[in-house]
Amino acid sequence: MHEHRSEPEHIPPPDLPRHRTILGFKPHHFIGGLVLIAILFLYLLLLVRPGIWVRSQPRTVPTSSFAPADTKPPIAPLESS
Repeated sequence: MHEHRSEPEHIPPPDLPRHRTILGFKPHHFIGGLVLIAILFLYLLLLVRPGIWVRSQPRTVPTSSFAPADTKPPIAPLESS
Protein backbone atom coordinates (compact mmCIF):
# COMPACT_ATOMS: atom_id res chain seq x y z
CA MET A 1 0.00 0.00 0.00
CA HIS A 2 1.04 3.53 -0.57
CA GLU A 3 2.06 5.61 2.31
CA HIS A 4 0.25 8.92 2.55
CA ARG A 5 2.60 11.77 3.15
CA SER A 6 1.42 15.20 4.08
CA GLU A 7 3.42 17.71 2.12
CA PRO A 8 3.83 20.95 4.03
CA GLU A 9 4.42 22.99 0.85
CA HIS A 10 1.09 21.94 -0.73
CA ILE A 11 -1.45 24.77 -0.56
CA PRO A 12 -4.99 23.99 -1.69
CA PRO A 13 -6.29 26.20 -4.50
CA PRO A 14 -8.53 29.08 -3.46
CA ASP A 15 -12.26 28.65 -3.77
CA LEU A 16 -13.72 29.53 -7.12
CA PRO A 17 -15.23 33.01 -7.20
CA ARG A 18 -18.89 32.93 -6.29
CA HIS A 19 -21.27 34.75 -8.57
CA ARG A 20 -23.58 37.36 -7.14
CA THR A 21 -27.12 36.06 -7.07
CA ILE A 22 -30.57 37.55 -6.64
CA LEU A 23 -32.93 35.06 -4.99
CA GLY A 24 -30.59 32.29 -6.15
CA PHE A 25 -30.47 33.41 -9.79
CA LYS A 26 -27.71 35.19 -11.69
CA PRO A 27 -28.61 38.83 -12.29
CA HIS A 28 -29.10 38.55 -16.06
CA HIS A 29 -31.41 35.53 -15.60
CA PHE A 30 -33.38 37.37 -12.92
CA ILE A 31 -33.81 40.51 -15.07
CA GLY A 32 -34.76 38.40 -18.10
CA GLY A 33 -37.42 36.65 -16.04
CA LEU A 34 -38.85 39.97 -14.90
CA VAL A 35 -38.97 41.22 -18.50
CA LEU A 36 -40.72 38.04 -19.61
CA ILE A 37 -43.29 38.34 -16.82
CA ALA A 38 -43.91 42.01 -17.75
CA ILE A 39 -44.48 41.11 -21.42
CA LEU A 40 -46.92 38.34 -20.49
CA PHE A 41 -48.74 40.69 -18.12
CA LEU A 42 -49.16 43.33 -20.84
CA TYR A 43 -50.37 40.64 -23.27
CA LEU A 44 -53.00 39.51 -20.76
CA LEU A 45 -54.14 43.10 -20.27
CA LEU A 46 -54.47 43.48 -24.02
CA LEU A 47 -56.55 40.30 -24.25
CA VAL A 48 -58.84 41.13 -21.35
CA ARG A 49 -59.32 44.89 -21.82
CA PRO A 50 -58.54 46.02 -25.38
CA GLY A 51 -60.36 49.31 -24.69
CA ILE A 52 -57.47 50.41 -22.49
CA TRP A 53 -55.09 50.47 -25.45
CA VAL A 54 -57.38 51.35 -28.38
CA ARG A 55 -59.74 54.27 -27.98
CA SER A 56 -62.79 53.37 -30.03
CA GLN A 57 -66.28 54.77 -30.19
CA PRO A 58 -68.75 52.96 -27.97
CA ARG A 59 -70.78 50.39 -29.83
CA THR A 60 -74.52 50.88 -30.06
CA VAL A 61 -76.45 47.98 -28.69
CA PRO A 62 -79.69 47.18 -30.50
CA THR A 63 -82.75 47.41 -28.27
CA SER A 64 -84.60 44.67 -30.10
CA SER A 65 -83.76 41.65 -32.19
CA PHE A 66 -85.64 43.05 -35.22
CA ALA A 67 -83.30 43.84 -38.08
CA PRO A 68 -84.87 45.34 -41.22
CA ALA A 69 -83.91 43.61 -44.43
CA ASP A 70 -83.57 46.85 -46.38
CA THR A 71 -82.51 50.08 -44.77
CA LYS A 72 -82.82 52.23 -47.93
CA PRO A 73 -85.48 54.97 -47.84
CA PRO A 74 -88.63 54.14 -49.83
CA ILE A 75 -88.85 55.54 -53.34
CA ALA A 76 -91.62 58.10 -53.75
CA PRO A 77 -94.21 57.16 -56.42
CA LEU A 78 -94.20 59.17 -59.58
CA GLU A 79 -97.08 61.62 -59.94
CA SER A 80 -98.99 61.21 -63.14
CA SER A 81 -100.71 64.21 -64.61
